[in-house]
Formats: sequence, structure tokens, C-alpha cells
Amino acid sequence: MEYLKKIFLLFVPPIFLKLFKRRYQYMSKFATYEAAQNVSNIYNDQNATKKFLGPDNIEVSGRFNLIPLLALSLNKKKIKILDYGGGSNPVYSYIKSSTNIKVNTTVIEPEDFCKIIKNKIPKKHKKYVNYVSTIKKLNTNSFDIICFNSSMQYLNEYENLFKELTKFKPRFFLITRTNFHEGKKNYFTLECGIKGSLHPYIFFSIPQFMKFMKSNGYKLIFSNRYNVNRYKHKNIDGKTFFHKDMIFKRSRN
Repeated sequence: MEYLKKIFLLFVPPIFLKLFKRRYQYMSKFATYEAAQNVSNIYNDQNATKKFLGPDNIEVSGRFNLIPLLALSLNKKKIKILDYGGGSNPVYSYIKSSTNIKVNTTVIEPEDFCKIIKNKIPKKHKKYVNYVSTIKKLNTNSFDIICFNSSMQYLNEYENLFKELTKFKPRFFLITRTNFHEGKKNYFTLECGIKGSLHPYIFFSIPQFMKFMKSNGYKLIFSNRYNVNRYKHKNIDGKTFFHKDMIFKRSRN
């Protein structure tokens, strides 16, 4: 079956693939991330780096309400945040727009992205937002909050990454707009969200992820569920996957 999927994705006429993408947000189903990656067609969205979205350019609503509230709960005048995959609208902007907290944010993005966006940050914000391409380049040994704002689902080695990040002993991990399901194992698909791109995408097993976070010393303190049956998938019932926002708090030193 996997072989037939690969043949279809490689040789289907482009016009039919475009029609398929209009109907479905996700396509095909794979047993591993690597299997999805083998037939992926990742397109770099040039619009992603056109503009840095500062505090005056964003709206603090929906899932983006969580980060200012979480920052306030720390009851600190200064905080440090790692925003993994934060793109051109980092969590810094949402906290700065709605609180008086002084926040220093480090954003992890690919090297090419970092080179472009660094030159588009207004001078008044440069002191508080730093872009780096890997955690090896971080110049701190601690963070108050580590965020994955709709980014964790693209990371093949997310478990190894999380284990590395726990060394910074963040009090909270914030995960937003990420697809989960109630099954026992993760499964993998291709996302068709950006025109011309088929990106490997993880649908996370809630039981598996909860067990993983607990084993690394973090407990769930907030969770919601939304977009049930909103997105289509030919091989998966839409009622069985949904977006979640989750907050995990450190439970041990």
C-alpha cells in the first residue's frame, strides 16, 4: 500500500493534484515520518519573511491569548522565552502588546530564514528578539517558557529535541494548534496548506505524548480541543483528529 501511495504522489498529473489539495488539507497516511518525507515536496513560502510582525502588527486573540496569560502567571518583571518555529510573528509581540512584562525571546528557525528576518526587525525590538538556527547557538542556560506555536508537528526528531530542551529547565512548555488523536500511536501524513508544497506532518497520539512528557518531568495543567471534523482527510475520519492547545508545567527539579 505504501508503494502505491508513492507511485500516485510521484506521477499523478499536476492538475489533479491541485484539485485534490483544494478539497483536502492533508493527504495520504504513512507509518513513519521518513515514508512521508520520501514523497514530500517542500516549498519555501517567500511571504513568511516579507515582514516582521511586531506588537503593533498583531491581534492578541484565540490561542495567542495563552502566552501573555502564561507570562503573567510567572509573576516576574523579566522573563526569557524560547519560541521554537516562531516565524515572523514571535510570541514576544503578543506579550509586549498586552502586558508590561519585559520579555527576551529567542526564536529558532532555519538559517536562511534567520538571515532574512534579522534585517527586518525594527531597531526598537532588536534588543528583545533574537533569531538562531539551532539550540547549539543559544547563549543561556535557562528559559521560563518554551513555546511550540503550531510547529512541533513538522519535527521528525521532536522527542530528542524535547529532551535537550528540558536541560534549560523551563517552568512551562506551551504547545498550540497541533493535531492530536486518541489512538495509541502517532501517524503521519502530508500537509497541503501552502500552494505547491507537500510537507510531512505528524498527528500525535495523546496517550503517547502524555506519557512522554511525564517521563521528562512535566505534567499537563491545561488542555483544550477544537477544529473537530473541520479539516478533511481521504483516509482518516475527521472526527478522530483535532487541534489542541496544551500547557505542561515542570513537576520536578
